[in-house]
Amino acid sequence: MGITGEFPRHLLPLLRCSRDAGQFSLCQEFRSGAVGVTDGSLRCVECSAEYPIENGIARLMTDTLTPEIEHEIALKDQEYAAMPDTFQPPPSGWRSEYADRIEIPPHLDALQPLEGCRVLELACGDGRFTMLMAQLGAELLAVDFSIAGLHKLTDSLPSGVAPSTYKVAPRRPAGSLTAHVGLVQADAGHFHVAPRSFDRALSATPLDSRDERMRMYRTIAEALTDDGRFVGGFDHDDLYRKLFGLPLISRYTPGGVLIEHLDTPTLRREVAPYFSQLHFRPIRAHLPFVKRLSMKVGVSVSLVANKIPGLRQCCGILLVLAEGPIRLPVEGARRPGNAVAKSLYRWYKRRKGAPPLWDPGVEV
Repeated sequence: MGITGEFPRHLLPLLRCSRDAGQFSLCQEFRSGAVGVTDGSLRCVECSAEYPIENGIARLMTDTLTPEIEHEIALKDQEYAAMPDTFQPPPSGWRSEYADRIEIPPHLDALQPLEGCRVLELACGDGRFTMLMAQLGAELLAVDFSIAGLHKLTDSLPSGVAPSTYKVAPRRPAGSLTAHVGLVQADAGHFHVAPRSFDRALSATPLDSRDERMRMYRTIAEALTDDGRFVGGFDHDDLYRKLFGLPLISRYTPGGVLIEHLDTPTLRREVAPYFSQLHFRPIRAHLPFVKRLSMKVGVSVSLVANKIPGLRQCCGILLVLAEGPIRLPVEGARRPGNAVAKSLYRWYKRRKGAPPLWDPGVEV
């Protein structure tokens, strides 16, 4: 690490207090760059809580972390700190070239078009998706609880090169992406942004408990515009796991990150209170022979397998595309009602020489 980061000024108004969702004022600014704030502090106009901006990262963590989340943060910080300065794909696993080629395209396809869109990305890590979305023309708030992962992303932004083997056809000129990405350290389950301000939301790394996921869905639904879209990738309780009786909740490695596997009905029940339109797509089919094939052939076979009904039920990731965010009722907000009923009621009140009770003195 050594690159000096900046939080873009035009993205600062999107941030909200992690305690009460109050708006921020930039109360101190110690260092700045060409596009934003390097070091400073934000103050909530409602509760006066202050949060630092350090090396271009808005530090919005609260003290509400569970022991499991603290454990996961420690694991992730250790993992990212051990990574080399230049991204090197592992021979296997979720950051391998094979995994990138079969997992990244379905997520990006579900988010398109991205050019000119404002995106909220939760659990961004070191920016595998962040950088690609920025290359495709998006403006982003990228959120993660691992400061080590965000430092990696800070170092990558000036180069404009994503930490991934997967490439996209960029919509922006090659070069720094610092002006287009605001980095935030926060817990996705206790995080707020300006309401109805984002066109897209992405969470490619699922949270490890239902309570945290439900808070995340609500945050995303409130953040999106009326025609906004949420794309999430979840560990799938697929047919393979069900046939062999594998646990619903487990860890990737002994003592590692906790994960919960969800099937379509379960995920539908979770997301439905917050979105009116849901579409599900299993990806990353279990194909034991695929490693014997060349990379190009193996990826092609895997992508085809995702579309075959029987094999679709043996996919390790369940992708959800959610639209039509459901809004909570606002106190005093009028509903359209029935024009004929209102006209008859107004006529009746006028005959009696009295104004309509729902809004005296105002024509309805």
